[in-house]
Amino acid sequence: MILINSSPKDTLKIFQPFSRTNLPIGIGSLLAVTENKKIKARFIDEHVESNTLGLIEKYIKETEPPYIFGFSVLTAAFKTAVLTSKRVKELYPDSVICFGGIHPTAVPEEVLSYGHIDVVIRGEGEKTLPELYGLVKGRKDFFHLDGLSYRRNGRVIHNRDAPFIENLNELPPFPFHLFNPARYDLGSIVTSRGCPFDCIFCSNRLITGKRYRFRSVESVVNELDILHNKYHQNHILFLDDNFLVNKERIYILLEELKKRGFDKKMTFSFQARADSFDYKLFEALYNTGFKNLSLGLETASERMMKVLQKSETVKQCVEAAKGAGQIGFHISAVFMYGIPGETHEERLNCAKMSKVLKLDMVRFNNATPYPGTELYEIAKRENRLNVRGLYENFNSVSAFIENPFKKIPFSYVPIGSSEEELRMDILFSYFAFYFDINRIKKIFTRPDTGMRWFNPGRKIFGFLKKMPALIVLFVIMLVKFGELFFNVLLKRKTSISMREFIKIFRMS
Repeated sequence: MILINSSPKDTLKIFQPFSRTNLPIGIGSLLAVTENKKIKARFIDEHVESNTLGLIEKYIKETEPPYIFGFSVLTAAFKTAVLTSKRVKELYPDSVICFGGIHPTAVPEEVLSYGHIDVVIRGEGEKTLPELYGLVKGRKDFFHLDGLSYRRNGRVIHNRDAPFIENLNELPPFPFHLFNPARYDLGSIVTSRGCPFDCIFCSNRLITGKRYRFRSVESVVNELDILHNKYHQNHILFLDDNFLVNKERIYILLEELKKRGFDKKMTFSFQARADSFDYKLFEALYNTGFKNLSLGLETASERMMKVLQKSETVKQCVEAAKGAGQIGFHISAVFMYGIPGETHEERLNCAKMSKVLKLDMVRFNNATPYPGTELYEIAKRENRLNVRGLYENFNSVSAFIENPFKKIPFSYVPIGSSEEELRMDILFSYFAFYFDINRIKKIFTRPDTGMRWFNPGRKIFGFLKKMPALIVLFVIMLVKFGELFFNVLLKRKTSISMREFIKIFRMS
C-alpha cells in the first residue's frame, strides 16, 4: 500500500521558500497503524517530494498486486490529488484508488464523480484503512465497511458513518522515526481530538467530531520524551484544535511535565479559545514552559461573533489577550475578514484591536467557505460561492500570500462587499500592524516563537541561502502595499480614507 499526502508545491505562494515543513499528521497516524499491524506501507509526501510517479514506480516493485493507493486530501490539494491519482490509475488500472481526509469526507459524491477514484473513506481512517487493505489484498468484497462511499451500478452509495475512535490510547504512538529530521520540523504533537463548538467556518469536526477525546498524560509525556531525548527537539507545538477543553487533564499534564523536568528543558506553543482563559491556569501553563499562545479572535464585533456562532464574546477575547499578555505569553492571533453581513468599519476595528492589545503576531484571513462548513452552505444560499477549477482559490491567506500580478479570486465575498475592498482592508490591516521595527525584528530574530509560520533561516548560512528569495519577497510586498496606497489616495477599490489611514498609525 502506498499512502500519498497530496499537496500543491506552492501552497504559500510568495512565502513558500520561508515555510516550515510540518509533519503530515494524518498520514503519520495511518502509518503508525499499518506498522503496528505489520502492513507494508510506503508514503509519499508531495509537500517535500517532486517526483511522485517515479517514487510510485520504485515502491511498486516492493509490493504485490492488487495495489492500493491512499490519498490524504485537503481542499487546497484536491486538484493535485485528482490529477496524480488519474495518472496512477492509467499506469496501474487494476489498482484501488482511495481518497480520505477532510475534503473527501465533506463531498464524497463530488470526489466519486471522477471515475478513476474507487472509494472514499469518510472520517477517521485508522480502523477502516487496515480492514480495507485486508479485504482488497484477499480479493474480497469490501463494500460493507462502515465509513465508506463508493459507486455501484452507476450510483454513489454511502455506508453508515464509522464510529469515532473513543479511546485514543488504543492508537499506536506517532512514528517520528519514519520522517527525516533534515526534511521535517519534528517539533509538534497532537494530544486530543474533537471540539464541542459550532463555529461556522470550521471543517475539522468532519474528521474529529464534536465529542472531545484525549490521550493519557503518560502517553503524551512519553512522546515528548522521545522528541526531546531522541530527536533533540526543545520546542514543541501542540496542534490540538482546542487544547484546554478539559482543564483537569491539563493540570495533571503540567504536574507530570514538572516531575520529568521538561519545564526546565523545553518550551511549548498551543492554541486555545479565549473563553477558556483562567488566570490561575494560564499562569501554571506559563510556569511549566508554555510560552506561546495562539488565539482565534476572529472579529472585534459582538454582532459578527454571533454570526460566527463561536459561543464566546469579544469581551472574553480582550480579557484573554490582556491577561495572557500580563503573564508574559507571546500571543499570536487570527482575525477573519469577509464574514456574512460584515462592514468595512467592523473589519478595521480588528486592526485597531490588534494594536490596542499589543499582540505579537497577527494573521488577517479572508473567510473561506470550506466544504462541510455552515459558511459553505451560507455562501451557496447567497449565490456567492466562487469555486475556481478544482478549489484552487480556496486559501484563507490568499490576499497576503498571492503574487500581486497573479491574484487569487476569493472563494467567498459577502453581500455588501467587493473582493477588492476586502483585499485592501486585509492589506491595510497587515501594514498597520507590522509597520513596526520591533515586530519585524522579532520575526527574523525569534522564528521559534508563536506558531512558527515563517522561517527565514535558523543560522547565518540558512539566512544567506534564502537572501535572494527575501529580496524578491521584499520587492513583491512593496508592490502590494504600493497598490494599497495608490488606491487609498485615489479613492478607488477601497473604503479606506486618508483619515482612517492616519488615525490607526497614531494608535499605540
